[in-house]
Amino acid sequence: MKKSLFFALAVLITTAAFAQSRVTGKVTSSEDGSPLPFVTILIQGERGLGTNTDIDGNFILERCPSDAILVLSYVGFTTIQVPVEGRNVINVTMNPDALALEEVMVVAYGTARKGTYTGAASVVKSEAIKDVPTLSFENALNGKVAGMQITTNSGQAGSVSSIRVRGIGSMNASNEPLYVVDGVPVSSGSTGQMSGYIYSTNNVMSTLNPQDIESITVLKDAAASALYGSRAANGVILVTTKTGRLGRPVVNFKASVGITPSFATVNFDIASPEQQVELYYENFWNAGKYDGKTDEASSKSALSQLNKRFNKHGYYFTADDNTVNSLKILGMTDGKENREGKYYNWDDVLFRTAIYQTYDLSVSGASDRTSYYSSLSYTKEQGRSTVNDFSRIAGRVNVNQKVGKIIEFSTNVNISKNVQHGFNDTRSTGGNYFMQSRNLLWPLYWPTDYKTGDPWTARYGSYAYNQVYYNNEWENESNVLRLSANETLTVKFMPELVLKSVLSFDNTETKDHIYYSANHFNASSVKGQVHEMSTNVQKIVSSTTLNYDKEFADKHIVNVLVGWEAEDNQTNYQRSSGTNLPTSALHTVATAGVLDASAYYWGSTMLSFLSRAEYSYDGRYYLSGSFRRDGSSRLGSNTRWGNFWSVAGSWRINNEAFMKDITMISNLRLRGSYGVNGTLPSSNYGWRALTSYGNKYMEDPGGGVANIADANLSWETSYTWNAALEFGLFNNRLNGTIEYFNRDSKDLLQSVPISTVTGFGSTLKNIGEINNHGLEIELSGDIIRTSDLRWSAGLTGSWIRSTVTKLYGGKDIYWYDPTGDDARAKFVYREGESTLALYGLEWAGVEDETGKNVWFLNNDSEADLTVDGRPATYNYSNASEVILGDAHPDFFGGFATDLSWKGLSIALNFVYKIGGYTYNAVGRDVNDDGYYWERIMSQYCYDNRWTPENKTAKYPQRVAIDMEDVNQKSSRHMNPADYLRLKNVTVSYTLPRTWTSKISIQNARIYFNGSNLWTLAAHKEYDPEVNEYGSRGWEIPLEGPSPSALNLVFND
Repeated sequence: MKKSLFFALAVLITTAAFAQSRVTGKVTSSEDGSPLPFVTILIQGERGLGTNTDIDGNFILERCPSDAILVLSYVGFTTIQVPVEGRNVINVTMNPDALALEEVMVVAYGTARKGTYTGAASVVKSEAIKDVPTLSFENALNGKVAGMQITTNSGQAGSVSSIRVRGIGSMNASNEPLYVVDGVPVSSGSTGQMSGYIYSTNNVMSTLNPQDIESITVLKDAAASALYGSRAANGVILVTTKTGRLGRPVVNFKASVGITPSFATVNFDIASPEQQVELYYENFWNAGKYDGKTDEASSKSALSQLNKRFNKHGYYFTADDNTVNSLKILGMTDGKENREGKYYNWDDVLFRTAIYQTYDLSVSGASDRTSYYSSLSYTKEQGRSTVNDFSRIAGRVNVNQKVGKIIEFSTNVNISKNVQHGFNDTRSTGGNYFMQSRNLLWPLYWPTDYKTGDPWTARYGSYAYNQVYYNNEWENESNVLRLSANETLTVKFMPELVLKSVLSFDNTETKDHIYYSANHFNASSVKGQVHEMSTNVQKIVSSTTLNYDKEFADKHIVNVLVGWEAEDNQTNYQRSSGTNLPTSALHTVATAGVLDASAYYWGSTMLSFLSRAEYSYDGRYYLSGSFRRDGSSRLGSNTRWGNFWSVAGSWRINNEAFMKDITMISNLRLRGSYGVNGTLPSSNYGWRALTSYGNKYMEDPGGGVANIADANLSWETSYTWNAALEFGLFNNRLNGTIEYFNRDSKDLLQSVPISTVTGFGSTLKNIGEINNHGLEIELSGDIIRTSDLRWSAGLTGSWIRSTVTKLYGGKDIYWYDPTGDDARAKFVYREGESTLALYGLEWAGVEDETGKNVWFLNNDSEADLTVDGRPATYNYSNASEVILGDAHPDFFGGFATDLSWKGLSIALNFVYKIGGYTYNAVGRDVNDDGYYWERIMSQYCYDNRWTPENKTAKYPQRVAIDMEDVNQKSSRHMNPADYLRLKNVTVSYTLPRTWTSKISIQNARIYFNGSNLWTLAAHKEYDPEVNEYGSRGWEIPLEGPSPSALNLVFND
């Protein structure tokens, strides 16, 4: 009996063993036979059993029942069921799904299919930015989204980018878009206080590791963004981070290292030492001739100036024939070193080869109940300047957990620590290393005294300092610690009724440190100085939405969303400072002899109600509407609440019966929208009168009125309509969108002058209106698509006009580019003119015979001469200022192409700008007319200045008589803005799976990436990528990292 039972049990075990076997196979596309990676494969009816295909479309299922049914699903393809039927090898072909091919994109408070969405939105997937060597994801978007311009105010590592979506919508308030990460609005821009000391900025968005990003959606019209209300007039950037994919755990490791030995382009490169001395001699020789002196007297005066300024540095000068032709540079012989024939290369001290490196490790996976994604990364960029670098350590954990049948929890936590060192790259003679290298530090200056060999500590005649010495006498650091955590509760009461509640905490602590020793020129008068600052920016957001989504009679789909949102923003600032430091070994406030401190806080709150309704009929007709009501503490009780709404609709023409026989058209859709959203004042308290207690008397506090309040200060409001045509041809091998928009922004805020009798020079008021309208084009397609070879390309282009349409007072408003606080370019707000209308004197060029500056009068004064038939003058003070041109481009965008063959691929990404002007504020320094006596000039100045031998030169004769012509805001400094740049190129090779599988690596990829490798510009004196105001100042230019990288993917 026992033997029989044992035998029966053995048979059952053996049968069970044979019933489960190992199944392998490959999944390919029916279109071209190409393998499909990361297809989800589940065993029907079995919880947690399944896998994913690898990069080559292969899969392995261990212990698969012989009678199982495999369920295969993949984005853009029809889900299919495949019976195993006892087979051990199953190869599957999947068919594209026309509806599923429409990408699912993240939108305001939810997701939508692009083909059914009625708003204007562009999506950038992680594939498009994953290889771009950048500290912050914004810079990787350049040229990839129609209507969006991305600029940087500085090439320093870690500096803030500026983004404009569809033009300029405000005069005084922010023009930056709203940033939303994983469904929650977050802090953006610069944090900390270092900009108040050395003008450097730190970009808080660089705390987000670009490798953690799954997709980026840019919302551009009111239908897309109105649900975010008063924060969304300038567009919304939605960032969605990665989650785990169903199947086995995946380990991804990526390492990248690159070097940059130079800037991206020529940037005010200086003339040679001999040419600099020639320019200096010529400057004073011409001044002598201007005063009527002989050649000999003029030469004597010029040589006297040279010797007076450079004998102390080990040089003296002669000119035997009293002209520049015999000018010699000789070495002094009365010191420890004879410097004849030798010059100092300051670039070796101020700059270095930049090094960029990043290391990313992530682990992800999912079952039918749980998904997870975790990552840890380290990034360091050593900037081109020897005092600029940036490092980041970032970690992220995203977990989704189903609890029971109706509840799901999602937790997203990101923590990042950024450390940044920078310098003042405004027009600072003592602090800007780039300015010193291009305008102040002569090759005849040395870091040592030629007589004694001791360090040179005095200020040079050009107002520069010896950075070999002073680099060791100061330091600065910005340390940013950011913690953001989102907890989401989702309750599915019914398949069609879902409650979602989100609580988000975003906390950024920035600690700034700046120290000057008692030897440093900035603190020698106070015997050393140190500042310690702490800025805490905290944002808490809570939102709850209820969404109803139901299909009726297979044709009608209704979606209704209602909810509320509360937001609290608070910033706390503390500063402690000390002077009279006891020793250079202690860089602390506590040890200082004189102490000073300050602390205060500011903030704002918002409460909102939001709703949205959508209806679609038979996959052809779509309608939507949204409404949001915001109340903000930044406004008074009379204007605190604002209503923001939108309506939109679309018609999917290709689903009509009359289109069935037109097979070449895969998608054809018209959509349009109209809506209202707004912008809050930049000031938290502009609506209410404040008292300031900064007027102390001895040790007693003293108060005074701090502002002139406007109780009726209100929202800036934008009214936007949008119309678009979307199309897909040849089974969606070619896709495109042509879109026209119009945005009227009203009640714009601006600081307006008031009588100084009040004690103030200006106050904030709603004063005007702006119109932005334009045309956007996005095209993409697969030119070749086979199993081994694929060639795709894409294009974006934008034509945008931004115009001041109304000023409530009727008077022009003059303003200056705020970058660097150096008033580098002048603009005017005038009805009917551009929002970036450059304003100043109109330069008429140089008179050929005399080499003098000539200016168009543009008034009724008596002319000195005529130029091109127009009255002109030699004296700029007789001329009148006019609008000179527009800093906005006529057309801008980007285009990209990808070519892959088997494991080898190459990707090129170009950006371009056509039309408009840049304003060269540096020209007044490196290309002057002799105003600055002891400064070095650019090679461009040397080659293009007027001389008796070069009478058709672009620039005038140099004469040391303190002419102010070059310092005027004028068209002399304007240049064409057109350029084409190869922004990124990536060459990669994916190692064959047969190689990598032997060491348990699913995918191994080696690639090279280069940035800013080639530029074609209409004006070649400086980098054409300028700031958002179209001006080029002394900020350090862009560099171009060229990393080599390795990317490995492991499966358990």
